[in-house]
Amino acid sequence: MKSELTGKKKLLIVAGETSGDFYAASLIDVLKKYGDFEIFAVGGIQTQQRDVTMLCDSTNWAAIGLFEAIKQAPRLCLVLYRLKKFLMKNRPDLLLLVDYPGFNMRLVHAANKLGIPTLYYFPPSKFATDPASVTDAAGSITRVAANFASTYEIYKAAGANVEFVGHPLLDHAKPVMTAEETCRKYGLDPARPVIGLCPGSRRSELGQLLPIMLAAGKIIHQRYPDYQFIVPVIATEGPEVFGVQKSDLREQLKASGIPVTLAEGKIYDVMRLAKILLISSGTATLEATYVGTPMVICYKVSVFTEIQARLFYRLPKFIGLPNIIINRMAIPELIQHDLTPENLAARAFDLLESTEKYEQQKKDFADVIAHLGEPGAHEKVAEMVVDLLRDPTPGK
Repeated sequence: MKSELTGKKKLLIVAGETSGDFYAASLIDVLKKYGDFEIFAVGGIQTQQRDVTMLCDSTNWAAIGLFEAIKQAPRLCLVLYRLKKFLMKNRPDLLLLVDYPGFNMRLVHAANKLGIPTLYYFPPSKFATDPASVTDAAGSITRVAANFASTYEIYKAAGANVEFVGHPLLDHAKPVMTAEETCRKYGLDPARPVIGLCPGSRRSELGQLLPIMLAAGKIIHQRYPDYQFIVPVIATEGPEVFGVQKSDLREQLKASGIPVTLAEGKIYDVMRLAKILLISSGTATLEATYVGTPMVICYKVSVFTEIQARLFYRLPKFIGLPNIIINRMAIPELIQHDLTPENLAARAFDLLESTEKYEQQKKDFADVIAHLGEPGAHEKVAEMVVDLLRDPTPGK
């Protein structure tokens, strides 16, 4: 660890969505060891639990597609205006951004005009393959903390002041309980196998994916009546999770006709307990990869969003982060019209009934993990923060 800073420094940390909130919160825990900081923050449930001054709650900022983005736009424009005013009035010593590029890059440009240095963790276009696609970010962000080896190379080629810090999941995605303890905590029978249903952390994902997963679970349960199912979500103190009433979720699970449990917290323990996971595309697929549980990746958006995506964007070859990272279909994916309960159950049967496919996926996990660097990502970012605060204008 580098020596601590002298004097109190003022930071503004801005994170959007669930994964960004989690990483921002755990980064704050590490930063406190490096100096005396007055931290202002935009984040969600996890960030709010830290010793920070909250400027805005970003819990429900997630939007998929044009229609949802339009609904979010008025509120986000107002927040952006207020944050720009905050930068002008309070002039923090550093602006630290975590993911959420569409919003956060606007803050980067505002900070540049005020001479406030910026550090970006999980930078824009983190899976880009062409340096030209990150030209603006590379030229605008003071320092970039890259989480993937390929991201580092692309930003370096674009001329950014970039450091490869690795992925923080290497430090966090670690189960802490035995299988027996996990079963006892959630009322599961340790003698019966478990399948995890992971529909994502957005309200829209719960609405689109959970019914399909439960219907697929019913098909699986008909063939394997001993199997039990579990839906892991983050632990929250209130009656809602991901903007949905927990009571409504439990009623939905109860009506599914299969033995299924809603599990709050200990997501990595649930992942390890499961034989397989039916999982939404997103950060959770990388966490499951590191935990080592084979999975089927799935995703579905509204018809309007699909049409918009096909008209205005070049669709990626893969949707699952592990597949994107190693550029091959190591983990089966089902998206849009292909995502039906029957198809999802069929992919699950492929894994459950083929030892070769099951073990091959676990071997492929090692290739994915090799692209994630070494543990200690937050510590490396904290050191970058210290360096920037000592010298806000490092040469590229």
